[in-house]
Amino acid sequence: MTKKPMSKYFVTCARGVEELVEAEVSALGATSTEKVPGGLYFEGDQDTLYLAHLWLRTGNRIFLPLRSFPCRTPEDLYENLSKFRWETFLQKGLTFAVDCTISGRKSPSLSHSHYAKLKAKDAIVDRMREKTGARPDVNAEDPDISIVLYIRDGVCTLNMDATGASLHERGYRAGDAQAPLKETLAASLIQLAGWDPNSTFVDPMCGSGTLLAEAALLATNTAPGSLRERFLFMHWPDFHKPRWEKHLAAAEAKRVPLRKGQLFGMDADAEAIRQARRSLKALGIGDEVDFSRKPFGDFLPPAGASPGLVLLNPPYGERLGDVEELKALYKSIGDTFKQQLKGWKGGVFTGSSELAKSIGLRATRRIPLWNGPIECRLLTYEMY
Repeated sequence: MTKKPMSKYFVTCARGVEELVEAEVSALGATSTEKVPGGLYFEGDQDTLYLAHLWLRTGNRIFLPLRSFPCRTPEDLYENLSKFRWETFLQKGLTFAVDCTISGRKSPSLSHSHYAKLKAKDAIVDRMREKTGARPDVNAEDPDISIVLYIRDGVCTLNMDATGASLHERGYRAGDAQAPLKETLAASLIQLAGWDPNSTFVDPMCGSGTLLAEAALLATNTAPGSLRERFLFMHWPDFHKPRWEKHLAAAEAKRVPLRKGQLFGMDADAEAIRQARRSLKALGIGDEVDFSRKPFGDFLPPAGASPGLVLLNPPYGERLGDVEELKALYKSIGDTFKQQLKGWKGGVFTGSSELAKSIGLRATRRIPLWNGPIECRLLTYEMY
């Protein structure tokens, strides 16, 4: 049997969830991994790449690193990129875009990413003109081929973006829905809080329903990438459509129905509940999730529900004075956990250590995570 060729990939993620991503890609067939802050290198074949795009719940974007080279001047960048066989990737009619990040010790002549991008585009276009006689079109917003350059301390790493739009863009959220959490971070919170997908899940401040939707994906064993119609690796010359469709069909066959009375969402805002319902409907889930409009002060555990996880992402104050106003809410969270949730697990995700103190309970775990640039904590509680 012919051994499938292996490649080294890099997947980005929120800082703090690298171990979750490592466990996920290993379960999908990755043979070796290396964690770095905000990401993970892994090795796998084409099946691993396809399965990662279908099943990764906690990673954001996957790259294929192609080569690294010394790069201290614009001429270094142009010369090295013009030697690459772009005609292999940029098949006729495909558009491309270049993204560039420069960090570390910057060269005086190559310190601005915008200038580096322009120089890289020139090298690619000139190479294509020379080899094919045609100039490829640039599409900065929605390219077929995305080239990503990282220049750090005088070394450039050339990557192909396999994903395109981040994996957190599952395809179920309405365009007008406001959400403080990316879907991939929401999925991470649910797993880190220790939820058993066969037990009850409650979000008493559900907002537009991101935590509920991610819990529904887990409970139904739905591949989160199965709603997406397009990933950039589909434009690569080695894309094997039958193999992708085989994995897609296998993922669909693994779905199970959501049990009525398992997921509960509550919010004081009727519009938020409307958006949450719409997100779940996009997942093919209708009346299986129970919603109720009520402020958190009126929260009670769902009648007849067996204990599971209550997980919430309350506001944590972005303006001076907000924190003082929110202390009463956080105290009520602690009081509710203590008085109403015997036998349940509780989880609170917050970016305010001061407000976390107002909960007034000793956390079982305090897990540091980053929500974008904001350092946060997931606080978990076992309510014996």
